[in-house]
Amino acid sequence: MKPLKKTPLNEAHHQLKARMIDFAGWELPVWYTSVLEEHKTVRSAAGIFDVSDMGRVWVTGKGAGAFLDRILTRPAQKLEVGSSQLSLMCLENGGILDDLWIFRVRADRYLIVWNAANTEEKLDWLSRWSDSDSHALIEDVSADTAMVAVQGRVAPHLKALQSVSHLPRFGYAETKIAGLSVSAARTGYTGEDGFEIVTEATKALPLWESFIEQGVKPCGLGARDSLRLEAGMLLCGQDMDSSTNPFEADLGWLVDFDGGDFVGKKSLLEIKRQGVKRKLIGFQMEGREIARPGYPIQESGHEVGRVTSGGHAPTLGVNIGLGYVPVELSAIGTGIEIMIRNKPVPAGIVNKRFYKRGV
Repeated sequence: MKPLKKTPLNEAHHQLKARMIDFAGWELPVWYTSVLEEHKTVRSAAGIFDVSDMGRVWVTGKGAGAFLDRILTRPAQKLEVGSSQLSLMCLENGGILDDLWIFRVRADRYLIVWNAANTEEKLDWLSRWSDSDSHALIEDVSADTAMVAVQGRVAPHLKALQSVSHLPRFGYAETKIAGLSVSAARTGYTGEDGFEIVTEATKALPLWESFIEQGVKPCGLGARDSLRLEAGMLLCGQDMDSSTNPFEADLGWLVDFDGGDFVGKKSLLEIKRQGVKRKLIGFQMEGREIARPGYPIQESGHEVGRVTSGGHAPTLGVNIGLGYVPVELSAIGTGIEIMIRNKPVPAGIVNKRFYKRGV
């Protein structure tokens, strides 16, 4: 069994007596005080997450943009310098290898930030589609850098973030925070405003401590998961994977067929033409029971799908989840049942974006 990988902030988490778990081969904090308290802190104030497990890859050179346009479902070259977008990396058959952020730092310099899982597979995928004629240099800097996410409605008003408070949504800048050289983007995975910040691994601790000293609460994976679920954000490897195509996962908006050729385009065009047979839905439980990943979804006593994500929504005071069902059963308002401990529990299909900021 491989030893768990550790982020540059691992010792800080232990000093704060965080509850640590194995997440995609990394030792990461699931909570410091409680999931509920940390969740509410992000919704009402600001919290900081160690997200250094996410991969960070530079793609540079005069052919960088063309190379990325070849492997991503949205053209990177359409991005303005200093901006970013969410995109998908798909297999030839249209299956989702990962969802990722692409940042255009300069005309010929891009940063990819992707999920922690299957890193080697994704790096191999980049190498496979790169060739001597692409004029693109691929450099994985994950081990040499650290990344934190400062999220919450007061995050833009923090003194430490004054240098990036002017950034528009999805904006990117190279600047200084707490006197440290960083890259920062107005992005996140919680449904709240906030910033994701990358710095050198050796500077991770002073960056982290600069926010803790301002009263920003450290938050773990538990709150990160409940926050993203409330906001209807998908977790790659759980709500979608290589056996899932973007149209099933309701991610068709991340596929730009007008942007030129890309890996998987031919298959995705055919899938769109034929239509999908199943669809990702959001549901709300009628009662106190909680749906967990893998639980069967039933309709009229027959199994029609499986739960992919589920849990309590602290902001809403209800229990919610995501899962796949046949298209004909996917309409909002449709009644379904979740099998929990061999007992069918009523639920109803609702809008997947359970929580909306400011509503």
